[in-house]
Order: sequence, then structure tokens, then C-alpha cells
Amino acid sequence: MKIAGIFLAGMILSSPAQAFDGDTFSAKFDALPKAVKDTATAHMEHAFPVSITSAQSAQGWDYQINTRLDGKYHDLVIDENGKLVAVKDETDLTSLPAAAKAAIEKQTAAAKLVTLEKVTEGTQISYGAVLKDDAQGTVVQLRIAPDGTVKSKK
Repeated sequence: MKIAGIFLAGMILSSPAQAFDGDTFSAKFDALPKAVKDTATAHMEHAFPVSITSAQSAQGWDYQINTRLDGKYHDLVIDENGKLVAVKDETDLTSLPAAAKAAIEKQTAAAKLVTLEKVTEGTQISYGAVLKDDAQGTVVQLRIAPDGTVKSKK
């Protein structure tokens, strides 16, 4: 009986810990550096928060705040000092400049377009595309300049 009471008390005390796993958006957001939170808040507009990821680069930590705005993703990349590094907005081919659209369509001749985003880094704009070649089972990531120049292909 005494062991059952201890077990029951342990379960009651541990229930709040099991109910809250600490991985909620607000818990992660609250754990961000203040400068990152301030920048994110200023640029989230009316976006719905989804998730937060981080990655360490040679310059320090970058945080990506993933949100949805009008049904499309609107992601913010912010460095550890609170500088907005990039904004990634889901887009479609019809929204691209003709040269960028043509460059991506040329690449999609042998592969399917999976995602397309407009990337704004300061005053510079580029377009990121993820393509999948089902026949070869490969995924290709492209970065295209507005003038159609392929900036990178992985």
C-alpha cells in the first residue's frame, strides 16, 4: 500500500512535466536572445508562428523563425545579434521576373518543382527552388538571380 501511494504521488507530481514538453513555439521563442525576439516580433506581421530552428555558422548563431502568412510560409532568418539576415517567402512561378522564371523552367524540364521561394537579403533578391528528379531519385537546390543567372546549384 505504501509503495502504491508513493507511485501515485510520483505520477501526480510528474504529470505537469509530461504535459509540457518544452518544445512549444512560445517556449522556444521565450528562450531566444532578446535581440532576436525583438527583430522577429517587428517582422512577423500577422503571421502565424510555426517553428524555430537554429544553426551555427562561422559568424555565430542564426535563428530561423518559421511562420505562415496568408497560407504561405514567411520565414525570418535572424543572427544572434538581432540582424535580419534574410526573409524567405513562398512564391510561385507567375510571380517571378521573366528571366528567373525561364531559368527555373529550364531546370524543371527533367525534374519536378517542389518548392519555390523569394529570398530577400538586405536589398538583394534571389529565388530558391527545390527540384526533385523522380527518375534518378535526386533533389537539387537552386539559387537564381532575378536576371536568370544561376547563383548556386547543389
